[in-house]
Amino acid sequence: MKRIILILTLSIVCWNIGLANEPPSLQVDTLKIYDLADTIVVIANRFELPLKHLTYTHQVVDRAEMLALSKHSALEAVDFVYPSAYTVDKKIIGYGVGAEGGGSINIRGQGGKPNTGLLVLINGHPDFMGIFGHPLPDVYGTDDIQQVEILSGPASTVFGSQAMGGIININTHPDFEKSIRISAEAGSYRTYNTGLNLTHAIDQGGLFLSGRYQQTGGHTDQTDFKSVHLMGGFEFPLNAVWRISGHTRYVPYEFDDPARGENDPAGLGTYGKIRRGTGELILENQGTAIHGSSQVYGNLGHHRFYDGFESRDFTYGVSSYQQWTISDIFNLSLGGDFMYYGGQGQNTLVPPGVVNDQSHTFNSLGLYSLVFYSGLSGTTVKFGLRYQYHSLPLNNLAPVFGITYNLLTNLRLYGNYQFGFRYPTMNELYLFPPANPDLEDERIRSVEGGLWYYWAGQNALRLSYYQNDVDNIILLTPNPSPPPPMQYSNSGKAKQHGLEIQLNLAPLSDLGIQISYSYLDPDDITAYNPKNQFKYIGIYRYGPFKITLSGKYVADLYGSNNYEMPLPDYHLLNLTSSLEISGAEIYIKFQNILDRKYFVYITDSYEYPAPGFHMLAGFRWGL
Repeated sequence: MKRIILILTLSIVCWNIGLANEPPSLQVDTLKIYDLADTIVVIANRFELPLKHLTYTHQVVDRAEMLALSKHSALEAVDFVYPSAYTVDKKIIGYGVGAEGGGSINIRGQGGKPNTGLLVLINGHPDFMGIFGHPLPDVYGTDDIQQVEILSGPASTVFGSQAMGGIININTHPDFEKSIRISAEAGSYRTYNTGLNLTHAIDQGGLFLSGRYQQTGGHTDQTDFKSVHLMGGFEFPLNAVWRISGHTRYVPYEFDDPARGENDPAGLGTYGKIRRGTGELILENQGTAIHGSSQVYGNLGHHRFYDGFESRDFTYGVSSYQQWTISDIFNLSLGGDFMYYGGQGQNTLVPPGVVNDQSHTFNSLGLYSLVFYSGLSGTTVKFGLRYQYHSLPLNNLAPVFGITYNLLTNLRLYGNYQFGFRYPTMNELYLFPPANPDLEDERIRSVEGGLWYYWAGQNALRLSYYQNDVDNIILLTPNPSPPPPMQYSNSGKAKQHGLEIQLNLAPLSDLGIQISYSYLDPDDITAYNPKNQFKYIGIYRYGPFKITLSGKYVADLYGSNNYEMPLPDYHLLNLTSSLEISGAEIYIKFQNILDRKYFVYITDSYEYPAPGFHMLAGFRWGL
């Protein structure tokens, strides 16, 4: 009761200050629904087309919504916004990496742990750890992120390996309208988060530099985390057609984890020290009939862990695409990408042979094409094909076919066939004794059908049903010729199906509501693939005052495949109150208001409790 009174009191204080400073606003600025007839969407920095021609499920989280739903990473917002998304989040801030790390995201039954079955992009190019193949959620943060795109279902035709469950594209763009931005935040469990962003505008572009420090003592022993985020770069128009930009990031961070439980009698924890650096140089062209983008990018990392394991990895790549609007009814996109990646691991504390300390590198080359034809009344047809070469050697052809039909001006029906694949990682091929150098790629074939109906501006309903046929799944299985006793093999298959329902409502001009439900039959891929999820978001604005309520109910969750390690159902409810006044935004975030006791990670020796009720308060100011 004291907790509820505190939340209501602080929210009412913000409300009354807001009433005293500004009249009511006329429109909610988040949870936007776009007009099917008029909106052009850019898909993960690769191609663009009218929203009414989209043949699959695509969702965008804008910056305002991301900040309201996230504490430390843009990926937190995906967990609440997308119906079938599930993120392993077990700390106040920070995810960590390794076998006990969090941050893995599953969408439509795909993702895995390590999170190699879902592709994360930064400004359209892949971002993953070169040895283990998983994304790096602690690197992304929230600074200068303009929006986060979610494209569900297999997407290897355009994006290549690892796009089994879909892609998440983090689109960054600095705010050149404000030359300085300062933010600071503090809260429960010795949690602090401070940041400084500087920009200098030059001719519709400019220079930018930012830094952020965040830390927490953790909600239980050995859950502390701290990180530094440094970013910088430039964006400049060269002329009316061409634009160039460059971004760099350096993120060192440290974390601990109590997941070893009774297997750690000395209480040493599961700590790690990580250093990551990324960068990209992007050249964009925007002509009347032809537009596209080319970029070079790199990703470097150094990881050190409590048990003596140490690794260095890298990824270098080049990607380019061009889209040609041949006529009002015919559109062609051509693209290609090349990637060189790999790394080396070692552990001087274990006997020789336990870790393969040789350096391994891989090459991957892909070419793809997409064709959109909308010559039939109200109908758009899409066909695409990718050829992928990998130096293992493995080759793939990845087709996609989709169709959309606008039955009414505000009702779109769509369906598609999608293909995805994932190449085995260096870890699975070479690194530890279970490795198998003869592994092949995982593959998924998926069909989807759905509708999108919208009415009265900001009201919309999306309904979709999908089926996944997954084969060649890489699993740890008994070795027929030991040692070692277990070995990776392409021995898994699964047939999954699911349903997603999402309803957006604007009953008032200053109130936006999103309600979603997802059902998933994961087959035997049950690890962090809940059968039922119910989610809701409510945003109310009154003048400078805004309140965001977000929650989810998760049922039938397991921490391992084959229905092993059952986890309790839980209901998580968060609330953010904010007030804009004198060029600043003051906010309070209440997390897990109901103080639910639940677990998202259980081992044989330890039940890992998720954070209970906690709160954060801070401000953002810009000039």
